[in-house]
Amino acid sequence: MEKLGKHQANVKVTFELREHLDQVLAVQKALRQGLAAHDRWSTRGLKRQQAAQLRAAWRREQDRLRSAGELLDTVDVLAMHGIELELRERGWWDRRWPAVPDEAMDPGRWPGSRDAGYPKQVPLRLPQPLARKVYAACWHTSYKSITALREWRDQHPGIVPGRHRRGPGEPDIALEEYERLAARVTTVGDVYRGGLLRGIRAAEALRLRAANQRVGRKVAGHRGP
Repeated sequence: MEKLGKHQANVKVTFELREHLDQVLAVQKALRQGLAAHDRWSTRGLKRQQAAQLRAAWRREQDRLRSAGELLDTVDVLAMHGIELELRERGWWDRRWPAVPDEAMDPGRWPGSRDAGYPKQVPLRLPQPLARKVYAACWHTSYKSITALREWRDQHPGIVPGRHRRGPGEPDIALEEYERLAARVTTVGDVYRGGLLRGIRAAEALRLRAANQRVGRKVAGHRGP
């Protein structure tokens, strides 16, 4: 994880999640374009200084909407909103976590990781404080199981989970122990994927709300004065 600037991540996801994400982002971008086209933000007939001030005001309004979760028009904004929701759901958002140790940043997957089998990737650029919170929460809630999994591998060097085939009459106690420990490990990828799903649902809720508002305006217009 970089110390300065944004934290860059490639989140492994399913084909379905990637496709769903692209669909909701297209709708959110159209929503942004619709908001930008409102007469309130038109620079037509304005002097250059006034137009520049209005464009700056629109950028501030975009930032406000994004921060409030009312406009999720980029993958990073959607992910940030969704990851916060995911951490809140887990009860991890308001907790103060110890620093992330260097061993958590070693290349490769954590013991117990189930990130394999996801054929697509979603590149993200996240604020460093958010990324550090995710790493810290995942590591410190999973550390005991990670340590136990390392010990399991030392005790069973010939068994590769996911590849091992049990022979006739061979007990599967070792693999059952591995599965039990692995189920207690929450990886950064788990949280990022959960965040993307929650961000998608939030974006869909925004779409429905906007559609209902349009219907309401039409109904009010038909009623007349």
